Amino acid sequence: MYNFIVQSYSSYKGLFYWLNWPGYISGAMLQPFATVIMFTVLGRFTSHSDMVRGYALGIAVMGMMFIISAGITQSYTRERSTGATQFVFVSTTNRLVNFIARMILHYPNAIVSFSFGMLAAWLILDLDFGSINWGSFALATLALAFSLTAFSQLLGVLSVAVRDWIGISSLANGLLLILSGVIIPVGAFPGFIQEFAKVLPVTNGLLALNEGFTGSTLADVSGELTREFLTGLAYYVVAYTGFVLFEKLVKRTGSLERDAL
Repeated sequence: MYNFIVQSYSSYKGLFYWLNWPGYISGAMLQPFATVIMFTVLGRFTSHSDMVRGYALGIAVMGMMFIISAGITQSYTRERSTGATQFVFVSTTNRLVNFIARMILHYPNAIVSFSFGMLAAWLILDLDFGSINWGSFALATLALAFSLTAFSQLLGVLSVAVRDWIGISSLANGLLLILSGVIIPVGAFPGFIQEFAKVLPVTNGLLALNEGFTGSTLADVSGELTREFLTGLAYYVVAYTGFVLFEKLVKRTGSLERDAL
C-alpha cells in the first residue's frame, strides 16, 4: 500500500503540467464554471427548461472529461518525453499497481470540476435543484468520473505510443461532445450511431444524472448506472492490456526512443 501511495503521488506531482495554482484554478474551477454558463444561456434561447438543464449537466460532465483526459494523457506523454518510461520498464514494480496509481489523484479533479459547473448553474443560472434525488445524482456523478478516468487511461496509453497527448485528448473530447448526448440527444442519430454511443463513456451515466436531477430513485436509474460502470470497467481492461502490450513491443523492437507505432 505504501508503494502504491508513493507511485500515485509521484506520478501526479511529477507529470501533471497544471499542478500549480494558476493552472489548477483555471482548468478545474474557472473553465467548467464559465463553460456551463455559456452553454446554459444558449439553451435558454430555446425557452425549453429541459434543454437548459440538459446543457448544464452535459457541459458539467464534459468539464470532468476535459480535466481528466488532459491530465492523464499529458502525464503519459511527459513521462516518455522526459525519459522516465524506461525506468518503469526495467523496474520490478507491479504493472497493474503502477497503472492504477496513474489515475488515483486525477479522479478527485473530476469531482471538483463537476462541482464548480453545478455551482455556476445554481449561482448564476438559477437552475432549480429542488427535485434532485441526491443518492441517484451522486452515484451517477461517481460512475461518470470512473468511466471517464478509464477512458482517459486508454487515451494515455495511445498518447504515449504516438507522443501526442493534445491531438488524442481533443479528438476524444469532440467525439464525446457530439455523440454521447451532451448537446445532441442520442435518439436523434441513426440507429447504428446510437448503438456506438452506448459503448462510449458518458452516454449511460448522463441519462442517470438527468433522471436523478429530476427525482428518479436509485432503482429507477440502476440500469444506466450499471451500464456506465461496466463501460468503465471494459475500458480499464482494454487500457491495461494496451499498457502491457506497449511495454512488450518496446522491449522486443527497442523502439522507445522512436515511434513504436
